[in-house]
Amino acid sequence: MQKYCLYIFLILSSSLTVTGQEKSPSFELKGYLSNMQSAMFEDPSEDWIIDNLFHNRLNFFWYGGQHFNASIQFRNRLMYGETLKLIPGYIDNVGKEDGLFDLSFNLLSGESYVLNSTIDRIWFQYTTEGFSSTLGRQRINWGQTFVWNVNDVFNVYSYFDFDYEERPGSDAVRLQFYPNYTSTIELAVKIDSAHKVTAAARYRFNVFSYDIQLLAGILSEEDYLGGIGWSGNIGGAGFRGEASYFHPKYNFRDTSGMFMSSVGIDYTFPNTLMLQGEYLYSSKPYTSLYGILDYYSGPLTVKQLAFTEHTIFASGSYQITPLFYASLSGMYFPKMKGYFIGPNLSYNILSNLDLACFLQYFNVEQESPITGSKSRQRITLWFLRLKWSF
Repeated sequence: MQKYCLYIFLILSSSLTVTGQEKSPSFELKGYLSNMQSAMFEDPSEDWIIDNLFHNRLNFFWYGGQHFNASIQFRNRLMYGETLKLIPGYIDNVGKEDGLFDLSFNLLSGESYVLNSTIDRIWFQYTTEGFSSTLGRQRINWGQTFVWNVNDVFNVYSYFDFDYEERPGSDAVRLQFYPNYTSTIELAVKIDSAHKVTAAARYRFNVFSYDIQLLAGILSEEDYLGGIGWSGNIGGAGFRGEASYFHPKYNFRDTSGMFMSSVGIDYTFPNTLMLQGEYLYSSKPYTSLYGILDYYSGPLTVKQLAFTEHTIFASGSYQITPLFYASLSGMYFPKMKGYFIGPNLSYNILSNLDLACFLQYFNVEQESPITGSKSRQRITLWFLRLKWSF
C-alpha cells in the first residue's frame, strides 16, 4: 500500500510543482461508459454462460504549458455473471497486475460479481525542442503491424481483447531524442511485479519512403533481444512488418534462441472497403495452454504471442453507410487444424453513442500440456455493447 501511494504522490506532486513555472495550465477530462452483455457456449443447444460488464474510463490530462504535461487514467469495471462463479480465482485475478506497483483494486466483490478500479496510466512528461522524457505508467508502443507486434517488448496485448482499446501500460522511464524530422532515438526501462527489468533502445529513421526501426535490449533480465521493423507502401497498399530475436542470457552458448516475425499488408479502396492480411511466425510457439480461453486474456510477454508456429490472419471492413460499419476477420492455425472467425457490426446512434455486436468463434484441436492428449474445442462468444463517449 505504501509503495503505490508513494508512486502516485511522486507523479502528481511533480506535475503540480511546475504549475507556477508555466503559463496558463489547463485540465481536460475524456472517457466513456459502456454496457456489454456477453454469452459463451460450446453447443447452442446446451448451457450458455451469461455475463455483463459495465466499463467506465476516466482520462484526466493536465497541460502545464510549453514543456510539462501529466495524466492519470482510471479503468473502472463492474463485472457480474456466471464466469466469475464458475472459474476458481477469477475475481482475484481481476485485481492483479504485472506492473511494479499494484494499482488495481477490487472495491467490492461477491460470489458472482466484482467492482474493480485500476489506474492503468499515471505519467509526467517533460518536452523541449528535440527531447522528451516520460516517467510513470505509460503505453510504450513500438509495434508496426496491426495484429501481432513482435517488436512490442514492453506491453504486449491480445488481439481478441477488443474492449480494452487503450491497451496495457508499463511502469517505466522513457527518453526520446529527435536528431531531425525523420529520425528518433528512444531509450526505455520497465520494472515488472517480479522486480525484473526490461530495457531497450530503438532507433527509427526514414529511407526510400519507408520508416525503419532497429531495437536492442534485454527482456525481463532473461533474454537478450534484437529487432527490426518497417512500414511503407507498395503500389498504394500499406506494407509493414516486424522481426525479433530473443536469446537466453544464461547458458548463452548452450541454448538456442527464439525468432518471431509478423508481416502485414492492407489496402483501402475508394468505396471505403479495406482488406488486410497478416502472417505470424514463431520458432518456439507458446504451448502451455490448457484451453483456447487461456490465451484470450492476453500473453504475459511478447514471447507468448504465438501458440502455433504459423498463424495467418485476414480481414475486411466496409462503411455500409456513414453510420453503419461492418467487418469480418479470421485466423488459421495449421498445426492446430483450427481457425477463428470474428464478424463485427457497429451502428452510430448519436455522435457519441455507438451500438456494436461482436462474435468470436474458435474451432481448434488442443493438446493438453500435461497428458499430451488432443481434443477439439468449439467455443462461441457473443457480445452486445452500448458505448457512450465524452
